[in-house]
Amino acid sequence: MRKRSSQQNEDPGRIEPLAKLPVFWNLTDKRAVIAGGSDAAAWKAELLAACGAHVDVYAEAEGIGAAMQDLVEGKKVVVQNQPWHTGVFHGAVMAIADCESDDEARAFSCAARAAGVAFNIIDRPAYCQFQFGSIVNRSPVILSISTDGAAPILAQAIRRRVETLLPPSLKGWAATAQALRTTVNSQLEPGPKRRAFWERFVDRCFSSTKPPSELDRQELVSDVERLCSLPITGSVIIVGAGPGDAELLTLKAVRCLQSADLILFDDGVSSDVLELARREAKRMLVGAVEEDEPGRDMNLRQLVTGLARTGKRVVLLKAGDAAASEAVASMITELQMAGLQVDLIPGISESAGLSARGHAPAYVEATAPRARNARAQAR
Repeated sequence: MRKRSSQQNEDPGRIEPLAKLPVFWNLTDKRAVIAGGSDAAAWKAELLAACGAHVDVYAEAEGIGAAMQDLVEGKKVVVQNQPWHTGVFHGAVMAIADCESDDEARAFSCAARAAGVAFNIIDRPAYCQFQFGSIVNRSPVILSISTDGAAPILAQAIRRRVETLLPPSLKGWAATAQALRTTVNSQLEPGPKRRAFWERFVDRCFSSTKPPSELDRQELVSDVERLCSLPITGSVIIVGAGPGDAELLTLKAVRCLQSADLILFDDGVSSDVLELARREAKRMLVGAVEEDEPGRDMNLRQLVTGLARTGKRVVLLKAGDAAASEAVASMITELQMAGLQVDLIPGISESAGLSARGHAPAYVEATAPRARNARAQAR
């Protein structure tokens, strides 16, 4: 089983290092500058225009390609019949250039930097202040995929695969969410009720192949009204984190981690598993797997009970297969007697994990009787 370092135990990081910061920029009614009339420049110009920017293209008439001419005729961009110069950056928030040489790229980037304008030089990453990703467009849902310039074709392949996973109807559902947000925020306080509404919304969204109908919208409003009158109740989900390989978690376990308010974990839980958790969830290390201190289990039960009674969704991450643990079975019984809703999501043991990775013979589930008993008590 992979253990976390002592430094990780003290500060369980919420995110691994990023090559670049992914951001989404509001360009509505903002001025953007394009230098060059090539087809590559035209693609960037069309992208900026699609975001609502006012795009000025600086290129002489003989340098305007067919793709850029189509944008001009469609009144998506305005061509200034002249090459770029240091004065073109005034009032712009973004500048993009298709440069023929490193010298021109260097001059453009220096001029944009001096003017305080973010800049990108097409296919010259050394002179770029920001980069474009491969885009999946279900606006207002937008995904951008980047490989930090290492393999653009890989980013495109990932985009194609993601496209097949996201139904076209997602666009309509996202627009409905946007329209409902003010109502939801005004009637449901931040916390369990509001999250319960959006989780139900997501279930509806991905179970439908069609855009939301008027009946769907009415039912969503009814959900808000119903949740307003319900009492706040917390829940406890005990999740077996397995031997440390995040790929061996079940889909249900991942969904629980991504909807938790509080995550309690022992030091047998790997950083890879914690990386899948909801970013906003508070995390708390509650002991080492080897610990057998008197009263430790009792203290943990009291902690879990107290947190859940505040209306929080508490996830207790246990290394290995939580369903095979007699201590977990006992905890489930006591939490249920305290009136809490408890669920159990089994993990896999170290032996099964090795087998799944091809390092050991097929695993014989000697712990099956205990696992069945624990699951039965969870029900």
